[in-house]
Parts: sequence; C-alpha cells; structure tokens
Amino acid sequence: MPPATFDVLLEMITPMIKKEDTNFRKAIPPQERLALTLHFLATGNSFSSLAMTFKISKQTISTVVPEVCEAIIQVLHDQIKVIIKIQYTKTY
Repeated sequence: MPPATFDVLLEMITPMIKKEDTNFRKAIPPQERLALTLHFLATGNSFSSLAMTFKISKQTISTVVPEVCEAIIQVLHDQIKVIIKIQYTKTY
C-alpha cells in the first residue's frame, strides 16, 4: 500500500480506533494499530508471529485486529461492493 493511501485510510479511521493512555499503560497509536491489521490481512501471519514482530501481546492483537477491520468496513462501506463476512479465529 502506498504511504499516501495508508495516510488517507488512517485519517478516516483514527477517531474510531484511537485509545487514551491510562496510568497503567500507554495506548497503542492508531498508525501502529492500522499497520498491524494491514500486515495481518496481507500476510495471514499468526498472532504469535505478529506479537514478536510488533512487540504486542497476542491477546491485544486479537482485540485490535477486529476493531480496526470493523472501522475500515464502516468508513469504506460505500466503496465496498461485495458482502464481507469476516470470521476471526484466535491463533495462539
């Protein structure tokens, strides 16, 4: 994906995927959440492999990927012309 396309998509979904920092942890930035999800969709790598690559726990990845996919579907629903049914399986 060209960087310009990534930036446009990121701008569209940031309000839906941005999380706030807490006293206990720093939130994963929207650009990293999108990059992680696109990497998963493009490669089909396991969550274990992604955990090592992105240094994010498998449990967190299993939450981030569906959230970001849902945001992408919501913002691009007018441009998606086929019915999309996504089924997530936890791959530890």
